[in-house]
Amino acid sequence: MHIHAQPFWVQKFGNSREEYEDAHWPRRLIDRKASHCRFAVADGATETSFSGLWARLLIWAYQRDDLSAGEVSQALSSYQKMWSDHVGKKPLPWFAEEKVRQGAFSSILGLSLSEAAESAARGNWQSTAVGDSCLCQVRNDALVVSFPLESAAEFNSRPTLLSSNPQVRVEDSQVRERKGEWESGDSFFLMTDALACWFLEATVKDEKPWDILRGFNGQDEPLSDDPGHGPNRAFSEWVQQLRQGGAMKNDDVTLVRITVE
Repeated sequence: MHIHAQPFWVQKFGNSREEYEDAHWPRRLIDRKASHCRFAVADGATETSFSGLWARLLIWAYQRDDLSAGEVSQALSSYQKMWSDHVGKKPLPWFAEEKVRQGAFSSILGLSLSEAAESAARGNWQSTAVGDSCLCQVRNDALVVSFPLESAAEFNSRPTLLSSNPQVRVEDSQVRERKGEWESGDSFFLMTDALACWFLEATVKDEKPWDILRGFNGQDEPLSDDPGHGPNRAFSEWVQQLRQGGAMKNDDVTLVRITVE
């Protein structure tokens, strides 16, 4: 199968790029053949300390296949220790130390694509999710899958999140998994909650939000010298217009756009 995948992101309005607390994989554009690929987005909770680091560790955990349902609590322990060890090296004021003891929180959404043994024109996919980052699959100009949420009404202010604090456990039932099939030409959109909510609201209105997201060119001028470390200019300006119009909440926004052929 031939994979074309491109990440797009922009930090919360009023924040610097360094305060961006989502995470995504891939870090840069992918355009190559493969028999198996993994992708992910994670949304670090803004109100917790060092949540961007925790989101990046969860992306790594998914890449290493350590987040399967039924094994999450055990698998997270090594990543929780990594987070604690890294944060523990930083000198912090007493009030920041208290927030660190409470831990960081983040959603995670992963997608695994595999080529079918009998044909490179179709295959299987599997997704793992905790929280409200969403996967949408589009085929023949129609939305065929939305996971783990199916409508904008399902978003709320207290989604289930994974914590860097070992004392905050997530039940295995809260780790959602779904499997499906892909066909040549299918598109997948992995989105953190602000963008996913806009996407599903637009779908209900019989609009085609995927056309807008497909329109962003990976070659558009980035907002930094390194396309892998700076948000895409056209995407950032579009997100800001939606925020100003009240169509999207002011939050870190992350998209991984994938086409498989």
